[in-house]
Amino acid sequence: MQYLHSVLGPTVNRVFDEKKYIELDPSKVEIKEVGCSGLHRIQTESEVIQQSTQHLQSYLTELLITIAKSVRTCPATIRATFRQLFKRVEEHFPENKHKNVKFIAVTSFLCLRFFSPAVMSPKLFHLREKHADARTSRTLLLLAKAIQTVGNMDAAASRAKEGWMAPLQPTIQQSISQMKEFIAQLIDIEEKEEVDQPKAQTLVVKEGPLFIHKSKGKGPLLSSSFKKLYFSLTSEALSFAKSPNSKKSSFITLSNIRAAEKVEEKSFGSSHVMQIIYADEAGQLEMAYLQCKCVNELNQWLSALRKVCVNNAEMLGSYHPGVFKGDKWSCCHQKDKTGLGCDKTRHGVTLQEWNDPLDPDLESQLIFRHLFGVRDSMREKYLEMLTEKNENVLLRQSGDPENVDGPTRLFQVLQDLEDAHHTAVFSSGTLADRDRNCLLELQT
Repeated sequence: MQYLHSVLGPTVNRVFDEKKYIELDPSKVEIKEVGCSGLHRIQTESEVIQQSTQHLQSYLTELLITIAKSVRTCPATIRATFRQLFKRVEEHFPENKHKNVKFIAVTSFLCLRFFSPAVMSPKLFHLREKHADARTSRTLLLLAKAIQTVGNMDAAASRAKEGWMAPLQPTIQQSISQMKEFIAQLIDIEEKEEVDQPKAQTLVVKEGPLFIHKSKGKGPLLSSSFKKLYFSLTSEALSFAKSPNSKKSSFITLSNIRAAEKVEEKSFGSSHVMQIIYADEAGQLEMAYLQCKCVNELNQWLSALRKVCVNNAEMLGSYHPGVFKGDKWSCCHQKDKTGLGCDKTRHGVTLQEWNDPLDPDLESQLIFRHLFGVRDSMREKYLEMLTEKNENVLLRQSGDPENVDGPTRLFQVLQDLEDAHHTAVFSSGTLADRDRNCLLELQT
């Protein structure tokens, strides 16, 4: 990720800062007035395209120069992988007519699946903190298209597919030559370096910005007391710094971590806070509170931390989901700060591929409760919509089940669930269970 930031960062930041209007597609060109006060004139379509071409050429040239200079900073593991790929493809396609195939094999990963996606969505790759506006997003898309065309190494095919990219072709053609030269240097890595380097490198498991709680004595614990830092979780430690390219200012060795758990919402006024319990140099347990931007990010970090600590010998069996405020824990009011926790730890709860560790029963009830709460207003809106369209409401509600529309089917499902719920409650053996509103007791 640091390599990606060092290569793309300057050009992407320049695009965001300049906010220039750039468009090559004639069907999307916006004609506007230019000139100083009193001398306004309408800018022609050809002028807009010519100006846009110059800006894009500048961005693409700057980016290709940065890429060309990045050979030594590219991780040796990536270089070794591309070297093997290049050699295997060259052996399989030795003919002169396939001379570009070995380069395309590398650029298919490097340009199409690495550089271009990061240019189009810089926030997802932590290049920017916020998404681009419409104008900047269009510029980034055009720049990403240009990078893809360079990676495909076939300017003619690109011109046939999107003819309006033709003004950029001379620069693209020159960039293809530069890219080939870059790849030739990139794969020029010694076998000893290829073998030894991965051992010296530390695997980065997860990284990204998080907010760490800065303790301020015995005062109230507020969400405003969190400071944003850039965290990096490797196979050896959890470290953090002010920015992705800054020197790591502090770290927690993985072998010292005893638990990674969620913090209850009332502690900081947020449901996206986790705590890392670790042993300091003296063997005393300390807590680091980290706030994520959403529940998905929280679950991803917890899962990653638990997976890399799976072999730790001294993991805790219990913890406090609250915080120690004043002279007691907020969760159980226990006054012994070092006493046993009031809740069990969940070291084995980790994310599987493409799944979140959710409780299906609880989530289903939460969804039902929400839909049940807005059912009447939804039904009212639905009937109002049908009335406006002069449609037969009774036919929609009591017609052939196969012809029933989505909203009517949803209302019927909610009614069936409500009937089933009441049946289950009133068939219970005690009056207390009958009087209890199970939906209101859900803990979210």
